[in-house]
Amino acid sequence: MTALTGVAGLFLGFFGVPSVITPPTARTVTATETVTATATVTVMASPSAPGGSATGGPSPSSSARAAKEIPLTDVEPLGAGYVNTERKAVTMGGKRFDNAIVAEELGFYESLTYSINERYKKLTLTVGLDDDSPAYPATVTFRSGGEYGKTLKSATAEINRPVEVTVDVTGVAILTIEATSDDGGCTVGLGNPVLHRD
Repeated sequence: MTALTGVAGLFLGFFGVPSVITPPTARTVTATETVTATATVTVMASPSAPGGSATGGPSPSSSARAAKEIPLTDVEPLGAGYVNTERKAVTMGGKRFDNAIVAEELGFYESLTYSINERYKKLTLTVGLDDDSPAYPATVTFRSGGEYGKTLKSATAEINRPVEVTVDVTGVAILTIEATSDDGGCTVGLGNPVLHRD
């Protein structure tokens, strides 16, 4: 068929008649290639310690557990009794504490509960009232267990008189920190709270 088309085109072209038959053209061939990609994701999981995070917030991370000291602000509280409690800076007695837990406008009672799983020996911190707080004193109580647990230590938070406190937490699995005030309305600060392994 190609030879016949060529002869017809030559004959028509010889007599000056435009060619209406176009010669065959090459066809475009498209190669298709299928590529399969495989991605591998590796997830490292560690088993949960008994009494761990099943009851509330996460327990300290593995890197935090390996540290000799961990800021209490890095541990997520378990309890829900901390409506007016925040992690933020506080100034007590003219000294600024950038790493602090603050109970603002204390409404007679606030509490925080932490799962520390008997990993630490002591808690160190500074207790006081924010310099801009009403001067009503408050009591900060540290307990082993919940609200009615064993009292480990108590400290009075006063305006312009922050006190350094060390609490023995040896053998404590659940640590509860309570702030109470008979008058309410004051702002209690826990400056630089740090858990220590030694």
